[in-house]
Amino acid sequence: MFEIDPDKPNIPALARILSGMGILCLIGSAISIMLAFSRYDWINEGYAMAGAVGAFLLALVFAGQAKILELLAVVSARVKSRFAIEGLAKTVTTAVPSAPSMMPPKPGIITQPVKERVIHVPDDQARDQGFKVR
Repeated sequence: MFEIDPDKPNIPALARILSGMGILCLIGSAISIMLAFSRYDWINEGYAMAGAVGAFLLALVFAGQAKILELLAVVSARVKSRFAIEGLAKTVTTAVPSAPSMMPPKPGIITQPVKERVIHVPDDQARDQGFKVR
């Protein structure tokens, strides 16, 4: 009945919690709208409608965050598998000694001596700023 897809990782627990909170906010939004239109004396319609809109926006935020976390898990799994495949391919190519190397060897890092930066400031201006003139 249920089929487990090995390519798709499990949904993180935080995403499931956020999805549940989003559903609860949607239910709360619907209840608040129903209370706003119920015309009970003990309900302020303005606050009920504001609460409904706020709960709906909160539900959208929770659902969006849950979806982002789900997709983040999928991307993370794909990146890990890609690096694993690339690492495996590198070990296979280095294990075959008879295969000629297509890439030339990389040259070493060229280091140059660090040059000092000299900024010229007039002597009177340096004295005004509090520096000692050499």
